[in-house]
Amino acid sequence: MSPNTLKIGFARLSDCASLVAAKERGEFEKQGLTVELKRYSSWAAMRDALANGVIDAAHMLAPMVVASAAGLGPYPNLFTTSFAINLNGNAITVSNSLFQQIRDIAPETLQQRPHLPTALRTIVAKRRETGEEPLTLGHVYHYSMHGYELRYWLAAAGIDPDNDVKLVVIPPERVVDSLARGQIDGFCVGEPWNTAAIEAGLGRTLITSAEIWSNAPEKVLAVRTTWSTQNEDTHLSLLKAMLTASQWVDQPENRLIAAQMLSLPNYVDMPVSMLSPSLTGRDVQTGGVLVQNMPDFGIFHRYAANFPWRSHAKWILAQMVRWGEALDDVDIESVATHAYSTELYRKAAAELGIACPTIDEKLEGAHSHAWLLDAATSPIAMGPDLFMDGKIYAPSESGKAETDAESETATNVK
Repeated sequence: MSPNTLKIGFARLSDCASLVAAKERGEFEKQGLTVELKRYSSWAAMRDALANGVIDAAHMLAPMVVASAAGLGPYPNLFTTSFAINLNGNAITVSNSLFQQIRDIAPETLQQRPHLPTALRTIVAKRRETGEEPLTLGHVYHYSMHGYELRYWLAAAGIDPDNDVKLVVIPPERVVDSLARGQIDGFCVGEPWNTAAIEAGLGRTLITSAEIWSNAPEKVLAVRTTWSTQNEDTHLSLLKAMLTASQWVDQPENRLIAAQMLSLPNYVDMPVSMLSPSLTGRDVQTGGVLVQNMPDFGIFHRYAANFPWRSHAKWILAQMVRWGEALDDVDIESVATHAYSTELYRKAAAELGIACPTIDEKLEGAHSHAWLLDAATSPIAMGPDLFMDGKIYAPSESGKAETDAESETATNVK
């Protein structure tokens, strides 16, 4: 097979929009690439396909790449990325029954932004006292932003994710059915599956991921490290196609067109009405009862969204340490460098005349409003990056994964 003929995996999620746009708008062909997009129903299946050369690149969860670089999981040191696909885009939705319990206990918390699960803590404690089974909450993969966002949210209210509730992994397109069957009480997932649960009358969204961490990383374009080394020119062309497609998708006037593309049977295969809220940021539910416009619900290019920030990789690794998935003496610098390769992105951006950061990492959580990144080939307008608890993550220079939050891991609810 020619190195310019590629197979790229994707999942049935709204944030595959830039991949679909690149295919439908001919951006791959403009870069001399022939691309086939292959849909996968689970992250594990896509991971295996990428690892074994069935596909050449993948729309992948950012923590999957970090985990591989850290030697975790079945494919240690195999994956890398030079391109971040999007920021934000997830949400936490609970069953109608659980929502009603929250409303009965503390209705005032549903009006507070961001929603802190203090009422959920009370429910967890009562279930423990009465000998009931713990609440079961789903997320999409062991190493995922969904899992870390869900854990962060729970721990912020003093709920221990490992002992006070039961966390289970469910592929994205199966979470709504699992909620309908009563197998789970809630989930953290990407769109359009939160919207699907709401439209089916099965649940309410309590908080979006952008309210847990504003402009948090989400998906990346993952490749095998050896493939990137052996096919640098092809990889560069792929990045350029993705950059131009991402620019197009990120324009508000193109979001509904992108939703129409995604609705096609070979892509997400969902009605435009299910796809448009997350892509346009209009009429997004939060707090279970509030419907708001959130123009930054999903970011595909602005705010230097496509740059593979190593501070993102380091924060993810810090969460792996916090929750016992990685050793506390892990070499964070080495892992971040292996997981997130920045130089090829810079080359692609330069060839397209796109402003690019000249630094590899930044403070995370330090900005409550829009700000200007001067450490770039030309200044870049950036968005807020607050954590819900107001903490700041400073990428450590010690070579170890350290974060303020580690010292505040939740204790068991009594």
